[in-house]
Amino acid sequence: MIRSFFAIFAFLQLTASLAAGDWPLGAFEVRNTAGFVQEGDVRRTIGVDRNTGIAEIAAIEGGLSVTIGGTQLHLFRIEEGLASIEWDASGTNLLHGIDIQALLGEETPQNIPVWGASLAWPGAGSVQMVLLPLRQNAYTGFLVSRPADQIVVRQMEFRKNSGPSNRPVSSGSADRRRAGIAG
Repeated sequence: MIRSFFAIFAFLQLTASLAAGDWPLGAFEVRNTAGFVQEGDVRRTIGVDRNTGIAEIAAIEGGLSVTIGGTQLHLFRIEEGLASIEWDASGTNLLHGIDIQALLGEETPQNIPVWGASLAWPGAGSVQMVLLPLRQNAYTGFLVSRPADQIVVRQMEFRKNSGPSNRPVSSGSADRRRAGIAG
C-alpha cells in the first residue's frame, strides 16, 4: 500500500514537472502588437505600441503566474484549449485561431493549451486575459476590456528576451567556468 502511494505520488510529481516544462518559463519581452476599439459595429485599429516591457512567467498549480510591471496575474488552464475560446478577428490584423494552429503545427485546437482569467488590470478595471503558446519561446495573449460602451482588444506578444529564439537551453555551467565563477 505504501509502495503504491509513493508510486502514485512520484507519477503526479513527474506529470506536474513535465506539464510545467512543456512551455517556456522565465523572462519575456512583452509588447502590444495589434488591437482595436469597437463602438457598436464600428472598429478602429489601435496603433502598434513600440514600447517593450518585461514579463516574468512561472508555472503555478493549475496554471501560470504572469508578472508585468510589478502586477502578478494568475492565469488558469482552460479545458479544451484553443477550441474553448473564440474571438472575432475579422477585419483586423489580430491573429486568428487558425494562425495559431499553423504556427504551432497543430491540427487539433483542443491540443493547444490556453491559460486565462478575468481580473483587475491597473488603469483598465475588469479585463479578460488569455495566453496561448505562439512558438517554442513565445506566447501570444489577448487583453479585452470594456470601458464605457466600447470593447478594447489588445494583442500582446511575449518573447524570450535574450539571445536568438533557436538557442539551445543551457544550464549556464560552461558560461560560469569561462567566467571563472565556481558552481
